Amino acid sequence: MHPTLHTTSTVHRPFSHPQLILAPMAGITEPVFRMLCKKHGADIVVTEMVSVEALYRQAKPALKLMDITPGERPVGIQLFGADPKKFAWCAAYIDEHIGPDFIDLNCGCPAPKIVKKNGGSALLKDEKLYARIIESMVQATSVPVTVKIRSGWEMHTWVDVAYAKIAQECGAAAITVHPRSKTMGFSGHSFRERIGEVKNAVSIPVVGNGDVRTPRDALDMFEQTGCDSIMIGRGTYGNPWLFDSIKKALKGEQATAVSRKEKIDTAREHLNAYCRVHGEHRASREMKKHISWYIKGIPQASQLRNDIFRSQSVRELQELLHSDILNDRS
Repeated sequence: MHPTLHTTSTVHRPFSHPQLILAPMAGITEPVFRMLCKKHGADIVVTEMVSVEALYRQAKPALKLMDITPGERPVGIQLFGADPKKFAWCAAYIDEHIGPDFIDLNCGCPAPKIVKKNGGSALLKDEKLYARIIESMVQATSVPVTVKIRSGWEMHTWVDVAYAKIAQECGAAAITVHPRSKTMGFSGHSFRERIGEVKNAVSIPVVGNGDVRTPRDALDMFEQTGCDSIMIGRGTYGNPWLFDSIKKALKGEQATAVSRKEKIDTAREHLNAYCRVHGEHRASREMKKHISWYIKGIPQASQLRNDIFRSQSVRELQELLHSDILNDRS
């Protein structure tokens, strides 16, 4: 039996009811993409991860990453770093000046530039520091604190159950589990059974994450793990409709295939909104990857990918989105 999803305007106890969550992804989940995913069924969204070191210094890029709008809510802000005192300061600052629905601690990012500073997955090797960070955040803010972890540093040397218990004991309101090790990166298959092990070990809500690219994947994750909610990351690339498709599948309904026209229209909508929010210069760089994801699977579109990545302006990207191949006039 599949869970019934609940949508709410606020998150008093994050993820306590079955919901679909857009994962925080660096370079992806800026405000335009978050709003697009909300439009197509995401119940909750999370910002790109924010460095506590940069936020503590009041660096403008870090402050900009926390720009949220009322239409995005419920929305969380994710932090990464390794200094409990700075985490406390940042949590208090966010509570006072931003007021998100929750603040999330990143203990899963495998990127070398994050790990070498003892952030992200590096916390999986230091239980005491991990616990101090959670405690410092919980004590500094009235906003619920959540945690996102990987299952371990090395494959089969799993720490997820122990870390979930620590998170619960330290006052975390929920925990998200990506069932891979740091050393796996995003390769190989995820060990989904690890999510179930965590769910059986704690009473706080557990969110399953990893390898959800189709409605069937989501149904299987709910059935196999008993998780409370699901967080989706890479499966949304060029596919913000995935949230709505999953919701239909949970109701036993057949999801309608996304038409070529809808894909291209959404790519144009995304590009135009990105220009308005971030300016043409940034859009001409950052939207290339999104457009290439939108056109994936469209017959003959692969020949346009090189043109997309060679383009130098928003105007060129707009012209490519009006090409005969993409608009079925070939």
